[in-house]
Amino acid sequence: MTRMNEVRAESSSLAAARDMRTFWRIAAALVITLGPLGILVIRAIMPYWTTDAPASVVAQSLAHGSTLDFMVWSGLFFAPALLFGVVAIAYVARRGSPALATIGGALTFVGWSMGATTVNMDYLVSQLGASGFGQPSITAIGVALQDSTFAAVGGIIWLIGHIGGMVLIGIALGRAGIIKWWAAIALMVSQPFHFIAAVVIPSRLLDVTLGWGLTTVASFMVSLAVLRMGNGEWDLPPSKRVTGRR
Repeated sequence: MTRMNEVRAESSSLAAARDMRTFWRIAAALVITLGPLGILVIRAIMPYWTTDAPASVVAQSLAHGSTLDFMVWSGLFFAPALLFGVVAIAYVARRGSPALATIGGALTFVGWSMGATTVNMDYLVSQLGASGFGQPSITAIGVALQDSTFAAVGGIIWLIGHIGGMVLIGIALGRAGIIKWWAAIALMVSQPFHFIAAVVIPSRLLDVTLGWGLTTVASFMVSLAVLRMGNGEWDLPPSKRVTGRR
């Protein structure tokens, strides 16, 4: 009788782990597009442009407090989605182009992460303005922080990481056959266009169309490819495991 109970206990302990592949695949498809789309919206509505003088940035931000607050709070959702999306894209491309997917994903992840370690002027202006600081004081504090060596190093890593990483990820996706080459090329050129629109030829329209606009379109194509995948193509099935005593 005891032996029979042991056999039954052992049989019941031998069970397949829950198959979560559909959930993870859909979640990955959502974050891949959500991150770039969120940044696109922020870039479209921000009350200043990146080439404006610091005093003008602060003045326009204080004059559009509700917009600034939306930009700050939305970052709680869009920033993690951007990072998770990079990991998901690298995961999707890894089997077809493992080296490029790994290097490109790592560079982009580190690049985006630098946005959290360098000076966030939107949050700075929002909080100091709400605390009663005037425009001259906020401008002076912001300039002091942005001109620091730490901010400069973080900015360089951010610049190289997200531009170089996106180019490599685009190549990896194209070589792996995840998306068509036109979409892969769109992703590759999107962040260089963003840099041009933000620094070289200041243009909000250029940024939301050929900059973050192309990033969002290409990311959406990756999301569609992930949704169309079968679970077997996405990942291996869960394995059975024995949890009972022997």
